Amino acid sequence: MVHKLLRKPLEEYYSELERLGIPRGLLDYYVEILVYLASRGDYERYTYIAFNILNHLATRTVCSVYSYKFTELCAGGVLRDSHIDYYKSLLLRVVSISGLERIIPEVGSNLAYAVHTPASLSDIIGLTGGIVKTISGVVFYGEPVYGGSRHVGRVLVEASKFNPEVRLCFNTKCASSPRGVLEERGYHVEVTGPHLSEEDFWSELVNALSKRPDGVCDLGGLGLEPVMYVFARSFSELEEMLRLIVGATRG
Repeated sequence: MVHKLLRKPLEEYYSELERLGIPRGLLDYYVEILVYLASRGDYERYTYIAFNILNHLATRTVCSVYSYKFTELCAGGVLRDSHIDYYKSLLLRVVSISGLERIIPEVGSNLAYAVHTPASLSDIIGLTGGIVKTISGVVFYGEPVYGGSRHVGRVLVEASKFNPEVRLCFNTKCASSPRGVLEERGYHVEVTGPHLSEEDFWSELVNALSKRPDGVCDLGGLGLEPVMYVFARSFSELEEMLRLIVGATRG
């Protein structure tokens, strides 16, 4: 059966899946996660996350192509995970913070959450979409899944290498006022950038994270918007930091 499935050119499968609304980049990203888990020998987690991914892709396809037939499924989903349910509750509390739209960067925000000290992106729950500002406030789109946030999730993985207690990361606008108010309250904030390339960004970020900061205010660079990453050990700590940043940011 495997031979029968794989005898066609790979591009045919990519084309068919793209026709169903699943982009090639997303498929390659999920394959990277599964290959990492398999090579590490973490078969139990591989099996669980593979099921999670397949369920997400199947639900996405059904709801994209046949939403009129599966209204209830597309509204509620089918897979339940206590950690993802907890993430959803945190997400709703974050987007309900008054004035949050003032600190959402143009590229959008994401909430990355690690149930335990993460070894890779597969241990990080994040939105496949993001959190964006609108005329009426803040909304989020996409679904929370393991490995859902590639960028903010990776930032959290790197931060956890130096501070294993960190469980949450959220990105906001980077400006002197919110950075100053955090430092006044005793939070340690590092500054990086501006950068000439994405490689420089990650190199400087890792160097800053080695100092175990509570936040990193990155000044951006070519093709990169200035963004601040805030880290927290608990949601109450993250909520306090976000409210401080909102209060220091003018509308």
